[in-house]
Order: sequence, then structure tokens, then C-alpha cells
Amino acid sequence: MAKLIKRTAISLGVLGSFVAVASVSANEKATESETLNKGVLSAVCFSKGDNKKEEHILSELCPIGEGLWGSLPTKEKVDNSEYWIQCGLFKKELTKDAIEQINRAVDMPINMKKEGELNRCLVGPYIDYFIANKELKALQNQRLFKHAGLREVDLSDVNKEALMPEKVIEPDPITIRKEVIINQVHFAVPFIDNGNEGFYMENKMPWLRVTAQNAHTVCQKIEMDLLTKEQWQILVDSTIMTKDKWPMQLPYWGADNIGLFKGGTARKLKNTSMLNVVCTKKIEDKVVGNSI
Repeated sequence: MAKLIKRTAISLGVLGSFVAVASVSANEKATESETLNKGVLSAVCFSKGDNKKEEHILSELCPIGEGLWGSLPTKEKVDNSEYWIQCGLFKKELTKDAIEQINRAVDMPINMKKEGELNRCLVGPYIDYFIANKELKALQNQRLFKHAGLREVDLSDVNKEALMPEKVIEPDPITIRKEVIINQVHFAVPFIDNGNEGFYMENKMPWLRVTAQNAHTVCQKIEMDLLTKEQWQILVDSTIMTKDKWPMQLPYWGADNIGLFKGGTARKLKNTSMLNVVCTKKIEDKVVGNSI
């Protein structure tokens, strides 16, 4: 039966961009099994998350199957298998020359699976044996990869629980970076982890930098208020901000659009200025942070 070839662009992170090749029958409906199998190894093997450097480092649980080494898989296995091209075992990272040779021969991602001090180089995964075998032969024509081989993964042995979507735990959008209690008054420096607010770097950390209105809103969300001039002076006199490396490069927003400066002074500022945020509230019989 004639087959159509569908090309899909795939991002390879550190190693570059490639084109994934997957065959699709022209007149054949995909069954539920085929739909599942199409992404089994991709779902099990690739790290979940945003760390691009780990995108093509295969997880420890990733099955790499058995080497075919010239043997043909049975028809039953072809219908329920996926494939890797094994390009070798290496003690060091692939050289630029090696990567270029692989790229000339194949259209699928280069992946590494750490095994002790060695890195197993695997190209794929492929869902079509014939495409995998064709690209294997092309890779074997490259000078460094004459001994490359094909590995078959029997999907019936793959833990299908790994295919279940992970339960996403939403982080608290506001975290407290610094806090202290002075005379039963709680002071806290908030940070929005997944918001759209501005920030700046100080002491190798990002700190919130917002307008007066947004500073007020942030404090309200954590059931606190902006500081008065008197409360700011108490905080400055404690010297805790210097001792505990609170952000001090920018002034803080106080109540009523007052800018609070590290020397203890306070003055009215434009409410559109982008300043630090510190919040406060009166507490009773509760110890939080570095009590003074």
C-alpha cells in the first residue's frame, strides 16, 4: 500500500533542529492502539519540564529494547514496537564532527542515556521499522558509525502508567523572600513566581519591582498592608535588612505613594515608579522568620 510521508519539525534543544519523519497510511484509519503507540517512547523517555538542557537526555526509566543486529522483527512485533538507532557508547560528549555525520544520515533527534560513566547514543524513537532501518543504513555509511545498530522496544513491556499525564501542582503565585517580626509587627518581602510583574537582580536573586498600585495589590493578596513612615523607621533601625541582605538598591513603596529609602527617609513619588515591595501586618503570639 502506498504511503504518504509526513514531515514534522522537531526542536532538538542544544543539538539543533531536525525533521522527524513518520509514515501514515493513506487510506487507513488510525486505531486506538496505533494512536497510543505513536507516542509511547516519547512520553516515557523524555524529561518533563522546562530545562532545555535536559530535553534530549533520556530518563532512567526509558526502555531501549533489544538489539536486532541484522535480524528482522516478526510482524506481530512490528505492529507493537518502536525503534532506536544505536550510534554507540561514549565516555565523552559527541564531537561536532560526529553530530554532523549523524545529521547527514538521519532526520530524528539525537538522544543520550546515561549509564554509569558512559553515554549511550540513541537516535529516534521511530514508530516505523522500515524508516528506522533505512536511516540506519544511511548512518552506517558515515565514517564514524559503521557499527551502528537497530534496537527494538516491545511496547507490551512498557509501563503504561508512565503515559498518564502528570498531575500539575500549581505553585503559590506569591512567595515570601524575606521576613521578620519586630515588636509583634510582621514585615515581609513578597515575590511573584509566575506573574507578569517586573523584577530586577540584586544579590544574585530576582526581586519584585512594581508600581504603587501593584505593590498595594500584592500586599492585599497576602492579607498585609504597605508600611507607614513610622513602621519603615522601625525596620531600618533594626538593621535586619543589612544583616539578612534584603534588597536595598531601590526604595520600597509605602502607603499613600510614599517612597521609603534605606537611610530612613520617606517622600512622595510618582505612582508609576517601579520600586521594591515590603508588606506588614500586626500579629499576636506568632513567631515568623527572624524575630527581634
